[in-house]
Amino acid sequence: MSKLIKIGLTGGIASGKSTILGYLKEMNIKCIDADKFGHMVYQIGRPSYHKLIQEFGQEIINQNDQSIDRSKLGPMVFSDPSKMKQLTNIVWPELKELILNEFKEIELTCPNDKIVVLEAAVLIEAGFNEMVDRIWVTKVPREVAIERLKTRNNLSEAEACKRIDSQLTNEEREKYANLVFDTNDDYSITKNKVINEINYLLNDYKL
Repeated sequence: MSKLIKIGLTGGIASGKSTILGYLKEMNIKCIDADKFGHMVYQIGRPSYHKLIQEFGQEIINQNDQSIDRSKLGPMVFSDPSKMKQLTNIVWPELKELILNEFKEIELTCPNDKIVVLEAAVLIEAGFNEMVDRIWVTKVPREVAIERLKTRNNLSEAEACKRIDSQLTNEEREKYANLVFDTNDDYSITKNKVINEINYLLNDYKL
């Protein structure tokens, strides 16, 4: 291999993605947080900013600073699948472009980096899997994810279930995976799996 190896890291809510990212950062592997770029596409002046106002109306604008008020936009789209589709049709293409530009920037400015990891909860749903070479999926049993969400986000069981059920299932994600991490395992097992896979890819890179 002679190019930057791109790994896509995805998984359901409360499935342990941040744990994997922590191990990767300990190994000095560069990681991209798709959420950070996701916030950028809503900024004033971005193409998506104007398209969103055109699609959803002036009521989503914060009158104090003219920014998009995501607390107003959220209820509109979460209660109506067709509106959620309209939102993602606007936001995801621009988000994909920003991520591709970040990959190019890393290749240009960090030639010694051999691996980069893109962490994206919607990696598969948004088609971002087409931008990466390998896909890592984190998972935990449904009941574990529910308990983690209830504790971490102070949600009721019904609210936690609703969030989990709005996403792809573990089985749906695993169809795309090159590697699956069950983060309900002992931490040392998960960490060693990360280390072994990164070392394998780095050794393969040298061939």
